[in-house]
Amino acid sequence: MSVWLMLGFLQTAAAQSGSLRIAAVVNDEIISLFDLEVRLSLTLLGASLPNTRENRQRLAGQVLRGMIDEKLQMQEAQRVGITVPEQEVADAIRRIEAQNRMPAGGLTTMLAGQNIPRKTLEDQLSAALAWRRVVARRFSSAAEISDEEINEHLAQIEAQRGKPEILVKEILLPVDSPEREAEVRNFAERLVTQFREGAPFEGLAQQFSQSASARVGGDIGWIGADVLDEPLAQAIDGLPAGRVTEPIRTVLGFYILKVEDRRIREQAPPSDAMVTLRQIALPVPLDAPPERVTEISERMRAAVARAAGCGTLADVAKSLDAPDPIDLGRVRQGDLSPAIRDAVAQVTVGSASAPVPLPGGISIFVVCERESVMSDLPSRPEIRQRLENEKLEVLARRLMRDLKRAAFIDIRI
Repeated sequence: MSVWLMLGFLQTAAAQSGSLRIAAVVNDEIISLFDLEVRLSLTLLGASLPNTRENRQRLAGQVLRGMIDEKLQMQEAQRVGITVPEQEVADAIRRIEAQNRMPAGGLTTMLAGQNIPRKTLEDQLSAALAWRRVVARRFSSAAEISDEEINEHLAQIEAQRGKPEILVKEILLPVDSPEREAEVRNFAERLVTQFREGAPFEGLAQQFSQSASARVGGDIGWIGADVLDEPLAQAIDGLPAGRVTEPIRTVLGFYILKVEDRRIREQAPPSDAMVTLRQIALPVPLDAPPERVTEISERMRAAVARAAGCGTLADVAKSLDAPDPIDLGRVRQGDLSPAIRDAVAQVTVGSASAPVPLPGGISIFVVCERESVMSDLPSRPEIRQRLENEKLEVLARRLMRDLKRAAFIDIRI
């Protein structure tokens, strides 16, 4: 059946029963008013907003546009042969339950209590999962992150040492056409009002933000104010923790930022430094006179002073008639015994500690590597994933814009 015949059938049925109306047509598919009403209930529940007539009227336009986007995303997924298994959707629902400390099946029970079909949530999750696969398949090679980019990002974090940082959450509402400027601005202002009236920012971000951070309640982590675009940096300058900005217009659309906390990024304490050590030990009898101990210590000190880093320690041990060097590996400096920790604390890489008397002998420790650890420094895999997500988000937004331009979209309400 063609879309026009389908629409004619639905319109006839609506006229006869008064119960079915079309909210929008997206290419050859429809979104019914019933679909919109149920999705509004789900959205209000997810955002922890009162299910009032006023809230439904305020959010209807934005929710409908989100449903239109989902239709386009699912149509693109179908076009390229991407499907989402039912088990994957079920797993996503279980994750939501776990995140909200709900028992298995608790979410379904909650939805039923609000007269929301479980399928409404399943459709929303399916669209998100399918779109993620579409974007990954199409742009994975374009979003690859090099080691140089990771190193540059780490250097930027290192440069923040001693500087103020802000823990920020975001909501992004794109403006995809000039005609929607006022509409999106008004909606952003409504979200700010909803937050100030008690709605949780995280729920608003999950339901309405078009940024990749929406999945984690808008959380973008600790950042330096100087890494933000100028209008965003100005908006949060001096903003107290727990407060949100007014909507901020950028080239992408309107941002709403929430300041969670502020701090000065500091170097982690020396005890958190990671050191790679090798040990040369010479046995000394327990009853050896002090002068004998001093003699052995000086001989070890002189021998190690001639070493050219960790690679020559085997020759040094041989010249002292000592056992082969012991590789202690990479250890946290704070986990070493006090005597060893104090001995290596100020030793530069490639150099040896002063002789350390230990039970049964004297040892010298050579620092092969030292890695200062910065507080909350993300791992390289975490940085790679974050940078890839940022690239994919930009590319996904462009693809969504192209799909909208090529689509037939008829909004009926």
